Amino acid sequence: MLEALAHSNIGRVPKTQIWIEILIGESVQIEELDEQDVPGWHASNQRASRDYGDRWYDQKRTAMLLVPSIVARPERNIAINQDHADFSKIRATAPKPVIWDQRLFSRD
Repeated sequence: MLEALAHSNIGRVPKTQIWIEILIGESVQIEELDEQDVPGWHASNQRASRDYGDRWYDQKRTAMLLVPSIVARPERNIAINQDHADFSKIRATAPKPVIWDQRLFSRD
């Protein structure tokens, strides 16, 4: 959620945010990436991270890719490849509203 908030750049509480829980089948493989694996992972131009992600997606190595978060370290983000054969083993719960804490947007 912090990644979405960081990229929204709206300066106020988003009104239409929702969240879902992702349920992953036991046989689904997840590729994990450490930031040391990709020189320039945190570069502001995002070239290295996008190139890596594009290759992972195009090669369909796994259905899921776990990557370092730039916004909330040491948290991680996960990318899902809907073109991978194991995509059908991934489920999502019904959407629920995000309730943001107003202090995240306070200018005091």
